[in-house]
Amino acid sequence: MKSLTLLLSLLCISTSLGQLQRTLFNDNWEFQIKQTDPVTVVSLPHTPKLEPLVMTSQFIGYVVYRKRFDYKLQKGRQLLIHFEGAMHTAKVVLNGQEVGTHVGGYLPFQFDLTSAIKDSSNLLEVYLANTEDVSIPPGKPLKELDFYYHAGIYRNVWLEEVSGVQIQDPYFYTENVSTVNATTTAKVRLSFELKYQPDWVIHPVSVIAKLGNTSFILNNDAFIDSTNVITYSGTLQFKNPALWSPSNPNLTDLKIYVINAGDTIARQEIKVGIRKTELKTDGFYLNGTKLFLRGTNRHQEYPYVGYAIPDNAQKRDAQLIKDAGFNFVRLSHYPQAPAFYEACDALGIIVMDAIAGWQHFGPPPFEQRCQDDLKELICRDRNHPSVVFWENSINETQMLESFMVEMNEIAKSLLKGQGFTAGWTDHPSYDLFIPARQHAQAPNYWSQYKNNSRPLFIAEYGDWEYYAQNAGFNQTQFSDLKTSERNSRHLRGASEQALLQQAYNFQEASNSNRKGPNTIGEANWVCFDYNRGYSPDLEASGIYDITRLPKFAVDFYRSQQKLDTKHPELSIASRWNTSSSLNVTVYSNCPQVALYLNDSLIAKKVATPNTASDHLAHPPYLFEIKKYQPGKLKAIAYDSKQKPLTTTIVQTPGKPVQITLVLDTLKYGIDTTKADLIFVRAKLLDANGTVVPTSEYKVIFSVLAQDAGLMSPSIQPLEAGIASALLRTEAPKNEIIIKVNLPLLGLSDQLIWKP
Repeated sequence: MKSLTLLLSLLCISTSLGQLQRTLFNDNWEFQIKQTDPVTVVSLPHTPKLEPLVMTSQFIGYVVYRKRFDYKLQKGRQLLIHFEGAMHTAKVVLNGQEVGTHVGGYLPFQFDLTSAIKDSSNLLEVYLANTEDVSIPPGKPLKELDFYYHAGIYRNVWLEEVSGVQIQDPYFYTENVSTVNATTTAKVRLSFELKYQPDWVIHPVSVIAKLGNTSFILNNDAFIDSTNVITYSGTLQFKNPALWSPSNPNLTDLKIYVINAGDTIARQEIKVGIRKTELKTDGFYLNGTKLFLRGTNRHQEYPYVGYAIPDNAQKRDAQLIKDAGFNFVRLSHYPQAPAFYEACDALGIIVMDAIAGWQHFGPPPFEQRCQDDLKELICRDRNHPSVVFWENSINETQMLESFMVEMNEIAKSLLKGQGFTAGWTDHPSYDLFIPARQHAQAPNYWSQYKNNSRPLFIAEYGDWEYYAQNAGFNQTQFSDLKTSERNSRHLRGASEQALLQQAYNFQEASNSNRKGPNTIGEANWVCFDYNRGYSPDLEASGIYDITRLPKFAVDFYRSQQKLDTKHPELSIASRWNTSSSLNVTVYSNCPQVALYLNDSLIAKKVATPNTASDHLAHPPYLFEIKKYQPGKLKAIAYDSKQKPLTTTIVQTPGKPVQITLVLDTLKYGIDTTKADLIFVRAKLLDANGTVVPTSEYKVIFSVLAQDAGLMSPSIQPLEAGIASALLRTEAPKNEIIIKVNLPLLGLSDQLIWKP
């Protein structure tokens, strides 16, 4: 105990001497597509080309990024450059010396710059190829692909200064978890570069982990081998842990220090969560309690900028998923940005991670690249308490038996019992079977699946089975499509009837999903509208549109949450105008709802299940109004003792008299430390402040700012009364003035953001 106390005291006074230094390296990059093109100065994340809202192709080609910088490297240190993601083949050159190449666009990579760095000025060059290649996952030609893979250095870049000892692949996992005690283990691999410090063999290092306020020593049982790598591990009995769950996403700091002769020569900090996950024949259990996984699928694409989404915008997507009432997200169909996982940790969203791929198994070295990607993916993400499931199969792809077995062996060797593998095919290697709903036959779909050896998760539902008569795999043949009034693909500006149909489809399918005895959860297709390579229109089955505005379906999902009397859910799925249905749907998780038209009671009801809602937690309320009258629809929700809990109102829109600007930052605000993307909403309102749901007009946005600008065209159409522009900020230190004008109506507004 004395030795631990001494080491901790040394640690406290010496961390500034040897800790890893990490510097964001996003600013002032020179960018060029062709040598004959002008050079522009950009910041990261970056896309080579701003795309239209509805894409018909994506940028394919070669680009170069250059960074000029000075750096004084301390003696005995190494300098690494770390890329969170760049699409998809990168060659990195420093001062004319190639320092490394990397293939694959969705996972991080880093190179050692030490041998090429100068104390004077330096030139770093990154050559990127974003070309179609059937051997690089996902590999499928764009004209047949259900999404785009966007070019550029589209995630953060970091400079990392380290000592001759590096912490590699830290792994934190838990066993025997309860609210009283948890067995927690921290394991790291230390890589020793002896040429920087030969006396490390004489003066061995000590490795200390600190979980919360409790410290413990990590030990090793081996000498430095020929690879100069040693594994250290230690176990701590953690008393009275605050467990991580979607309802209580408790996080704890884990700090790892490597100490030599009184100096901290390496350190790493991660946020971890203590939780217990179990897959049983009757369901998924978290911390000993059965939990049904209510989820969605997410593509990481934003309009105009593709994948170039800064951290705050990633977090806003996670918040919208949580706000819709989901406790789960499937990351389709590739690894996504670190900031998104961090937000899922903090918000309490269980994640299904995925390797890159969809309907394609390419020629060599495709298979090897999938295996390498899986290893990198697990080592990158396994410390996130949110990541519980690992989709290590290639979605909707016929895979070799040997490939499936090998991929599962890789995953299980790295996870050590912490997490579950998932495959779209019912193969015994996978812990979880994750078909899409349309992979089975109507009308039962997967409700008849009774394989007791493997639980079932409906990985996609609500779109394709309502779109094509065959409800199968082929998404390029459109000869047997259902009528538009029946399918789920409707933009937010569609008719009220269409949006109600979309919400009803999700409701009906979700209700059906729950009839299966082995079904542990579901994920709808899809959360946000997105662009796809094989079709020149938006895939519009999102419950949010591509600009992240909600459709009626969001209200349905919100109503399926457990009732919190302090925050009850209540919404009227109507715009209440002359084209509105007289059969009014109200979504609520409250025991009773009353509906009024112009203060006259229509009815007061207890929710009554029907064949499309008899397995739901909270069936929608259906009210019939005999005759349309303009005015005010008011719903009041009550608890079981007739106490009013909340009220909501929908009012018939009048003539537009004003337009107002809103910055849709959600709870995160504008990032003042690095780039951010924020949707700016221009809402057309009547005299009562009701949105006038017209798509008749166009508005003009403008921005006055030193460190902000529009990524979208300045002229934007109103869609259902709201126009959205996309604002990018660059760590703003000055005020931003945003203006909007609607010339045909003589309306305007101005918004000023101040740091």
